[in-house]
Formats: sequence, C-alpha cells, structure tokens
Amino acid sequence: MINNARINVRVRRLKAGRLSSVRARFHGRRDAAGLREFLADAAAGRTPADNSLPPYILGLHARVRRGSARLRSRTLAAHRDLYVRIQAESVRVVTQYTVRRDPAPAALARYGKSVAEWRSAAAVCRQQAQQLVDEANQLIACYWDAVWTRAQDNGGGGDGGAGGPRPLGRLPGEITLDHTWTDLDDGLLSDRWYAPEGGRRHADPSAVAQALHILDHQAVPGADATSGARGR
Repeated sequence: MINNARINVRVRRLKAGRLSSVRARFHGRRDAAGLREFLADAAAGRTPADNSLPPYILGLHARVRRGSARLRSRTLAAHRDLYVRIQAESVRVVTQYTVRRDPAPAALARYGKSVAEWRSAAAVCRQQAQQLVDEANQLIACYWDAVWTRAQDNGGGGDGGAGGPRPLGRLPGEITLDHTWTDLDDGLLSDRWYAPEGGRRHADPSAVAQALHILDHQAVPGADATSGARGR
C-alpha cells in the first residue's frame, strides 16, 4: 500500500500570493522601459525566443525546473523499492508471455498491482509539478500586466499606444511541463527523460515497456509490444 506521507513530497513553493504578486508587478514596472520593442513584437504575433525573455521570467523558468526536478527525484527515492520491483517483475512478465508463450494471469495481476501503485504516486507528483507551473504563470501574468500598464502610461504600448490592460492570451514566457511529464509510465523509462521529444519512441522497447504493453492490452503470446508509455 502506498503511504500518502511518502507521496507528499515537499518542495519549495513559489507562493504566488499577495506579496509575490506585488514583487512581480514591481519588476514589471521597473523593466517596462526596456521592453517596448519586445511588446511591439508580441503585439505583432511574433513569438520571442526563450533566451530573449526578461531575467525575471527566466528566473521563474529556472525555479520551476529545479522544483519539478526535486519532485521527480524525491518521488523516485521514496519509492525506490517499488521501482526496483517493477523493473525485475517486468523481465519475468516478458519472459513468460513472449519467450515461453505461457500466460500467467496471477503473476500479471501481481505485476499490475505494483504498476498501479507507481502510477498513483506518479500522478500525485505530476499534479504537484503542475501546481508549480500554475503558480509561476500567475506571477508571469502579474509581471506582464505591470509591463503593459507602464508602457501604456508612457505612450509606448505594443498596440500603437492603445490604452487598457494587457490583452488576454498574450503571455510571453508562459511555462508548460515538458514532454517527459506527459505519460505517467515515463517515470519507469528514465532513459526517455533526456532524449529529444519522440527520440526514443521508435527504439526497440525495453523489458519494462513491453511488460506495460502486455499489462494494459492483455496481449496474447507473441503480440507486438511496442511501447508501455501512454497518457493518463
């Protein structure tokens, strides 16, 4: 059984509360004078390169990356025994179903229980990582609100000096979780974390990927096992 206290991995929160919002707006007002060209490009629909974003936004990106990395590493550490057991049982499942071609429902059920425990822990970890992203994006919105307002006050807005608040939908530097968080099972396939998106999907499947495919599809002996990772 999964211990909820072990799943609840704590990381440093961004704390997108009143004080943090005030600081974000302060940075926005301070930086506005140097971002007029940036605002004009954004208003014209051009997407800025990540390395051209203001330092405050880049700092939020770095904090989210660090926080999500801590979440992942601490979740792996807290569930080390479960992770090792799944790796070992995956080899047995693949051997039984694809080499010996002798289905073993009881063994597969035990394997399924271990995988279900992992997926539950991974789902909690992903939700916590998404919370970090949401809090950072709230601060990014406060920052750009202040930038836009100050630029308008100074007559240098991105829309030809039109007044009003920041147009909805314009949030340069908005943060999203990268592709390694898309599929819960990718936590068991750590070689995919550092590969380009889709770069490992077409490689020969590992024992874990094959076993997950067998588990989720109840494949008959000899069925093609292509990948164990899928979204949930």
